[in-house]
Amino acid sequence: MAMQTNKPWVALLAALFFSLMCVSGIWAEEDGDEMEDPFEGKPPLADQLKQFSDELAKRVHQELQELLDKELKLLQEERRKSRYTVEERIAKHEGIIKDDPQNAQSHLALGEAYDELRAGANAIVHTQIAEHLFKEQKNKVGLAQSRRNLRRFFQKYGFKEEDFLLN
Repeated sequence: MAMQTNKPWVALLAALFFSLMCVSGIWAEEDGDEMEDPFEGKPPLADQLKQFSDELAKRVHQELQELLDKELKLLQEERRKSRYTVEERIAKHEGIIKDDPQNAQSHLALGEAYDELRAGANAIVHTQIAEHLFKEQKNKVGLAQSRRNLRRFFQKYGFKEEDFLLN
């Protein structure tokens, strides 16, 4: 694909170079006689270059539009698939938590999944539970991850810590 889009640019550069060579008189013979004009009987060079650049611009625009349309379709499909898998992950981790409410890793994963759905309050609640459980388990890595997520969620959704205090 890249080779196809480069060919018009190469042709344009070659045409410009050839034109400059003709105009500059580099191809004039030493005795003062000039070579035959390769453009004689054809439209002026400026018209040819304009027509070429118009065609090139049209083709580049068309190929760019096709590429953008293709990428948009891929992104829409990816988003549809991603949303489905997020809902599956939520159902999975809710099932794990139902069987084992002390599973800190599932609370953390559930918070992240809710964040992907932009469900900020649910993301914060489950991440706070994960933080509490990781602290009880003395799991420093999990505790750090849950606190990092909480800071991001509070900022992202405009909540404050006191909004989620039960006292």
